[in-house]
Parts: sequence; structure tokens; C-alpha cells
Amino acid sequence: MQNGKWILTSLVMTFFGIPILAQFLAAVVAMLGAGLAAILEVCNLLFTPTIYLLLNVFMLTLGAIIIFFSGRVWAGDSAPEKREIAAWRQCFFLLPALLTLVGWIIALHLADYQFRQMGAGWLANLMLPWLGVFTVSFVGGEYWWIVIIPVGAHISFSLGYGWLTRHPLTGTSGLRCRNLLLFILLLLGIVAGYQAYLYKQLNPGVGVRENIDTWAWRPDKLYNQLTPLRGKPQIQFTQNWPRSDGATAAYPLYASAFYALSVIPEDFHSWEYLTNSRTPEAYNRIVNGDADIIFVAQPSDGQKKRAEKSGVTLLYTPFAREAFVFIVNADNRLIP
Repeated sequence: MQNGKWILTSLVMTFFGIPILAQFLAAVVAMLGAGLAAILEVCNLLFTPTIYLLLNVFMLTLGAIIIFFSGRVWAGDSAPEKREIAAWRQCFFLLPALLTLVGWIIALHLADYQFRQMGAGWLANLMLPWLGVFTVSFVGGEYWWIVIIPVGAHISFSLGYGWLTRHPLTGTSGLRCRNLLLFILLLLGIVAGYQAYLYKQLNPGVGVRENIDTWAWRPDKLYNQLTPLRGKPQIQFTQNWPRSDGATAAYPLYASAFYALSVIPEDFHSWEYLTNSRTPEAYNRIVNGDADIIFVAQPSDGQKKRAEKSGVTLLYTPFAREAFVFIVNADNRLIP
């Protein structure tokens, strides 16, 4: 009966307690991060990708520390008489981290390292206790959270729980099982890290969120990346600013043009006039009357037909040309 009790409490903590605690902390820490981001906004500082990365590292580290001490507190309240039981409990806590890492590695590989193509059905079932993190990560585009938060939470809680009984490190079957799980997690972590490296190699210039950081092209940010004009513009908008939209790759161009040709008051809200909704949605917005000018590639036949059907006449002004550049090895025989 005593053995059944510690097994039951371990399972409840593993599949319910830790996920609920970690997801609650994730929500609190995320609100803290949003507050820090707001402070950066008030201080007129550029929210660069580096600052964004450091903010994420800070939030994840803070959450891991809190969960580590939560494990220590729970160990003090429910520590078993035998060290062997404590070791086996750590094995229970580490098992979901192992399953999550394996599922993530397989899913990312099968999706050819494209987050948006990940077949998330069975992975979502595997991570059912972490459904909140899973859903928010997919909706918000923060795909790495799917693996980092659950794995980090289970490892942190397990280490915190076993801290008081960390010696000896070996000797019993429970300790050997725990050490084996930690070793396998280390190997899987290396594999996941290598996948992150492959992702960067296969998707150069694309961040984890797979979109552009529009904060870098705001005139009210220090060290922004806007391209200044070489001389005084011949035309400037002081009111009735054109609602601009376009392709992601063209955003630096039309954002620079928008701010260079606009006299902006202090209470101006740029998101009402400057949008980056990508090419397909940009065409929808200009046809629906939600945009005045878009910077995109030429429309498809379907987009032309939709504009014609809606009674909208599209005026085209070429401002750039695109070309295909073929990069080959110097020993390629096709080179003239």
C-alpha cells in the first residue's frame, strides 16, 4: 500500500502538477516580459532581435529557478524515508522530458525543418498535459517553446526534488536509472541543438518566428535601420497618409519611404498606416479598400480576376527588378 501511494503521487505530480505549475509560471513570467518590453518602448529603445533573445533567456532562466525551488519545497513536504524511492521519483519526473524531446526531434525531421509544416497531431497528443504551451507557441510562432518549456520544467523540478538527496550519485538501481535518463536527455539535447543549427543552415535569414522584426524600421527607435534620403523630398504628407502594405522582403524599402515622405505628429499610430501582411493578404487588403498602396510582386491571374470582379482597377508602377542568381561550385563544368 505504501509503495502504491508514492507511485500514485509521483504520477499525479508528473502529469498534472508540474505542467500546471510550469504553465502558470510561464503566463506570469510572460507578463513580466511584456512589462519589460513596454519599458523599452517607453524609454525609446530599439527592440532588436538580440534584446528579444536576451529577454527570452532571462524569462526562461527565471522560470527554471522558480521550478527548481518548487521541487525542493515539495521534497521537504513529501520526502520518502528511503533514498531509493526519491531516485525513482526523479525517474518519473524526467520521463516526460525524454518523450517530449524524442517527439520534437522526430516531428521536426519529418517536417523537413519547416515549423509550419510540422505534423502536429500526434505531437499534440503526446504533449496533452502541456496543451496551453503547445497552443500558444504555435499561434504565436514561438515554436522552440514547445520543447524548451516542458523539458526544462521537468528537469528543473527533478533536480530540485533530488537536491537534498543528491549524494551518493550511484549505487542503487533507482540512481542508475536516473543517471541513464539524464545521460539520454543530454544526448537528445545535443541532437536537438544540431537540429537548430540545421534549421539556420536550411533557412538562412529566417528567425525562429519566421517573420521580420518590424521594430528595426521605426524612426522613434535609436539605431534604427531606416534608409535616409539623399536629399530633401519633393513631396511630403502632413495628413491623409497613404496606408501602405506589402511583401516581407520589401518592408525595409517601403517603411523607409513612408517615414521619409511623412511628417508625423506625436500622437501618430504607425500600425494604422504601415502594415506588413505579406503579398497574398496585401492584395486582399487593397482590393477590399484597406490599403492605398502595396509593394509586391506582380499579381497572379487569380488576384487580377478578383480585383476585376470587385470593380477595382489596379495601377502598376515598376520600381525594381528581380533576378535569379545561381551559385555553383568553382569546379562545375557548366561554368563557361
